[in-house]
Amino acid sequence: MAVVSIDFETFSECDIRSAGAYAYADHPTTEVLCLAWALDDNQPQLWLPSDPAPAELFNLIESGAEVWAWNSFFETCVWNLVLKWPTVPFSQWRDTAAMAAAQAYPRALGKCGEFMGLPANHAKDKRGKLLIQRLCKPYRGKRLQDALLLQELYDYCLQDVVAEREIRRRLRALRPSEQRLWELDQEINWRGVRLDRESIEHALAVIELVEKDLNAKVRKITGHALTSTASRAKVMDWAASRGYALESYDKQAVAAAVQDPECPEEVRQVLQIRQALGKASTKKYEAMQAVLGQDGRAHGVLVFHGAATGRWAGRHFQPQNLPRGTVEVEPVIAALPLRDPEAIPGEPMEAMASCLRGMLIASPGNRLIVCDFSSIEARTLAWMAGHQSVLDAFRQGLDIYKVTASEMYGTPYNKVDKDQRFLGKVATLALGYQGGVMAFSKMAQAYGAEVDEETALKVRDDWRAANKPIVSLWTETQRAAERALRDGHTASTRCGEWRVVGSDLLCKLPSGRLLSFPRPRMEDGRLLYQGHNNKTHQWGEINAYGGSLVQSITQAIARDLLAEAVVRVEAAGYPVVLTVHDEIVADVPKEHGSLEEFEALMCEVPEWAKGLPVSAEGFEAERYRK
Repeated sequence: MAVVSIDFETFSECDIRSAGAYAYADHPTTEVLCLAWALDDNQPQLWLPSDPAPAELFNLIESGAEVWAWNSFFETCVWNLVLKWPTVPFSQWRDTAAMAAAQAYPRALGKCGEFMGLPANHAKDKRGKLLIQRLCKPYRGKRLQDALLLQELYDYCLQDVVAEREIRRRLRALRPSEQRLWELDQEINWRGVRLDRESIEHALAVIELVEKDLNAKVRKITGHALTSTASRAKVMDWAASRGYALESYDKQAVAAAVQDPECPEEVRQVLQIRQALGKASTKKYEAMQAVLGQDGRAHGVLVFHGAATGRWAGRHFQPQNLPRGTVEVEPVIAALPLRDPEAIPGEPMEAMASCLRGMLIASPGNRLIVCDFSSIEARTLAWMAGHQSVLDAFRQGLDIYKVTASEMYGTPYNKVDKDQRFLGKVATLALGYQGGVMAFSKMAQAYGAEVDEETALKVRDDWRAANKPIVSLWTETQRAAERALRDGHTASTRCGEWRVVGSDLLCKLPSGRLLSFPRPRMEDGRLLYQGHNNKTHQWGEINAYGGSLVQSITQAIARDLLAEAVVRVEAAGYPVVLTVHDEIVADVPKEHGSLEEFEALMCEVPEWAKGLPVSAEGFEAERYRK
């Protein structure tokens, strides 16, 4: 089968970083500057808009050629929306960035090439960033059309095809099931999720008025020393001038200062305004507005294999981390058309934040069916560890937090009190992946409770004593990974097979998918590998241990369960528009199917997960909610 590699360079007044590929391509100012394409290993050739349509390329695609690109959703959008060329089925598209992500390599073309050590003649041209700044968007308010720079851009586009092709040669291909899942992911992203455009616009108008009023109060309180609470440095300097030193300006530090009796009243008032403005989630509304296509839908908001475990990630308005509502949403949305903060039930900024999920709506004549796996990580962890008492509790429909507390304190299940259940909940969430005193304390704080070190230590020890199968799993997993790295042989565990292939340490999951830990090594008794550090948000070296490895495997298995559920519900006629953590959101015609069937489809357990007690619960609504 023929293989075609392509790459577009475009110009637009639209900011692709905020709008995303679809809305960017859908913008009236977007146009193609050039297309570089290559057949198989041939030299790339250039097509310009002034040239006749590339008949040879069309003929290759019509004959069934695979079409490869890096982050191919962009190429799909440009191909369909800007050029309006004959549609290429998603079954023919291939994405090298998805291959890199599945191998836990960097998702950016240049960074991936650097990580893989591509020679200069095959690497991405580093001058491209400057060329894009000059030619692909307005430069200093005007469009720059310089013949010499354009020729450089054409050469850069050709080189991107070379770099993508070389990286592809060095990567492992996606498994057939993963390739089909990626194709479905592209269909879901192309389908998009409908947003309530009018309510978003109304909400932004309300927020603007509230911000104007609150910033006026800031000016009055500070004697015009501050005009807003936006600048961290300015607010901290002003607070210091009032005799109060802020240690930080993040959410936790501001909340602590507001509760501090030593905080001067004028500083407290400014910080309370900061809290109110922070609740508005203004950027979320702006992001929703920016990503809307002309069809009123947000497209391309999911990232296939966005995490190293294989889980989807969100982009643009980040559907994965929309805040939970704290007020009743419908009365607020009903009042939004008035664009009057005083007409909003409750505190306006808190109300706006609460309504963010409700901006995701069903298509006309449809309803949203939303269904979430219940405690899927805790279930998967217990299944991996063979922790029968926990598995039995799930099968019997018992409260896992009460079960945990019962085993920790030797108290009968029906005698567990509220405080014990709370500690059981925090312990279940914080300690399953070898978390210690600090992990438990932080989790307790997240739920509004302060726990002293002595109590946290006792809870940790009690939890581990009550969950010995999980503790044993940590040790077994770490030893297997280290043995595979040290001896070069396959090391089997209850939850996967470890081996080294090339420069990667791999864990073969029960589903057959490979979980990758790039460039592993041992140093001073520690297992290290290269990856994206979630704490620093930078690419670098990560220290792995039993609990962290078990966490990766658990989340990867939960992802595989979700992925298979997505395939099943889609095949049954439920059009999926989003996945959010362990939840599926479908935009379904009102006459089709039922919530009960949807839940049953999600709960089908694949053969490879036999014995895992899966449960799911959902709802039907016109608007998305939690």
